Amino acid sequence: MTHRSSRVLAAIGIVALALTATTACTTGAGSPKPSASVSQPTTSASPSRNPDSGQEPAQGAAESFSAWLAASRVPDVDTACAGLAPQLVQRMIAELNANAGVSVSTCEEMIAATAQLYKAAGQDASVDIAVQHETATDATLFVTYGASGDCGTVVMHRPGTEWIITEQSQECAR
Repeated sequence: MTHRSSRVLAAIGIVALALTATTACTTGAGSPKPSASVSQPTTSASPSRNPDSGQEPAQGAAESFSAWLAASRVPDVDTACAGLAPQLVQRMIAELNANAGVSVSTCEEMIAATAQLYKAAGQDASVDIAVQHETATDATLFVTYGASGDCGTVVMHRPGTEWIITEQSQECAR
């Protein structure tokens, strides 16, 4: 392995640790192809309406997370950033800057940089999602990332019709 490719792989590993709660970190060739196997909620099913807005929700939390993950890998920075709470964005930027040897200052730069790192390593977006809890406005998902086995708890909130990944999201303890 060359010095350059070992640096890229080291950066990928650090990014994976920093962003595990909100991105997939699996090994595999090809373009990003999110796949979710969603288990039934253990507490309550997702209602068809958001009582606060009276509008039909766009999709369930697991489907929303899968769509966010796909957008983050393309990257579709506008869609990916719209799905993240501002506090989570700040935490992710700080962790990426501190641990991955890159310097980003905006969500758009962070999404673009991580998408490039995953693409360079040939890592896809395979993920298994277990819905631990989902109501009309809040959800908790347990996410396991393909071949790597990394995992995290994704906490989401839906203030209207779209789900937002919140700062309470975190990777599994190591």
